[in-house]
Amino acid sequence: MSLLDDVSIVVTPNGYKSGVLYSVIPSSGAGDLEVVRGTAATRVDEAGLVNYAEIIGSEEVTNGDFASDLTGWTGYGITSATGGVATIGASANSGIFQTILTQGVTYTATVNVTSYDGVGTAQFINNNGTNIYTITETGIQTFTFIHSIADATLLLRGISNALFSVSSVSVKEVTRDNVPRIDYSGGGCPHILAEPQRTNTLTYSEDFSQSFWNQTTATVTSTTNTNPSGTSGTYSVERVTGSQLGASFSVTSGNDYTASWYVRNISGTGAIIIKDTNNSTNNFTATSEWQRFSVTANASSGTGRCYMQVPTINDEVEVWGAQFEEGSYATSYIPTSGSTVTRNQDQFSRDGISSLINSTEGVLFVEMAALANDGVFRIITLSDGGTTNRVSLIYNTSSNSIRVMVVSTSTVFDTSNSVTSTLDFHKIAIKWKLNDFAVWIDGVEVATDTSGATPVGLDRIVFDVGNGSLDFFGKVKQLQVYKTALSDTQLAALTS
Repeated sequence: MSLLDDVSIVVTPNGYKSGVLYSVIPSSGAGDLEVVRGTAATRVDEAGLVNYAEIIGSEEVTNGDFASDLTGWTGYGITSATGGVATIGASANSGIFQTILTQGVTYTATVNVTSYDGVGTAQFINNNGTNIYTITETGIQTFTFIHSIADATLLLRGISNALFSVSSVSVKEVTRDNVPRIDYSGGGCPHILAEPQRTNTLTYSEDFSQSFWNQTTATVTSTTNTNPSGTSGTYSVERVTGSQLGASFSVTSGNDYTASWYVRNISGTGAIIIKDTNNSTNNFTATSEWQRFSVTANASSGTGRCYMQVPTINDEVEVWGAQFEEGSYATSYIPTSGSTVTRNQDQFSRDGISSLINSTEGVLFVEMAALANDGVFRIITLSDGGTTNRVSLIYNTSSNSIRVMVVSTSTVFDTSNSVTSTLDFHKIAIKWKLNDFAVWIDGVEVATDTSGATPVGLDRIVFDVGNGSLDFFGKVKQLQVYKTALSDTQLAALTS
């Protein structure tokens, strides 16, 4: 008899549609894993980035191509539109605006700048004066932003006598709720990736020509080479009389921060230095393949730093995808182009599936890996919607510890087991049945108990403790639920 003859739910990251990550069975859709909080950014690559699915909404801008001159727009100062081109400036303050935005919503915007005299500042801006994006050149420019105020106005304006023209403006909502993220890094089968909310505070993560970046006498040159996302565009950094590329900004003293860079060697030794937030030196060696290097430190002052150096004269490397985030480890890359970008916390759940979970007996099996040994609980649970009836697989607060709990009003089974590293994938199964409990890890039975009741009313899978707290952050290759308590032979085969 195959194990699949007994399984009621199988979740594997093999595809998604309309916000649902499809499972192998059942075909009716029950057992699919639904995402209830989503993500940010879109990247698919061949070198270990994450596939971020996102849904782009309909056009928010009226008359974005100016085919009807300024219809739909309100203009002020020196503003006009003729023949599909809007001209703004030059005066102390000129612009156009529409009332189209919603507070807290993420948007992607594209503007085609046909001319800009380089005088003053041309920018997208909120109605309270918060800059969203600064125009620095002609051409099509695309950026993503989160609207941060209640006022719904989006302005395109020139200040200090800027004179520029645009032929099109597009603004669309980016929807990321209910869409799973699938990570292809590491080769082999992909896995579900669940991460905490993080913000990339570097406003230009790929464009190192911007004034945001300090190029301390290093030779920094744009290229058309292929970057880790599979598209064209990187920057080379060559050591001449100086070697430093980076930026500094405000941070909170006492908090952890992580800086990360994608780097590959072009010529020379490949030696690079990455500075942490305290400006301390960390040495690495880049190869001819793209690699992501990261450093973490606890901020000792209110000034944070993110710098990359080439220490050897005439050595040259390529860089791309810089990130600086508050946290004790690097999370997946968050692209930015003119503003900081926040990726929302991932959380997954599926409720209303009591027919697929046998509270009286069963097995919960997960192949998973932690993102970090960071001293916090991270939990996957079969639950009744609370914490008084549940079966939980837990990354413990102690390092490299996997804990399993069964609760039926009170705790009836609770055991912790050490593994070499929770950062590696482990196959873990918990069996429950009246007076018959067992835990198997990587083909070995590690704990048993012959006394205890079983939960009642289990009707959902959640990536938390059961009530929305202690969220799971990690990677999941597969998740299975069985409606029977499997035999030792079956559990050994399942977890091997």
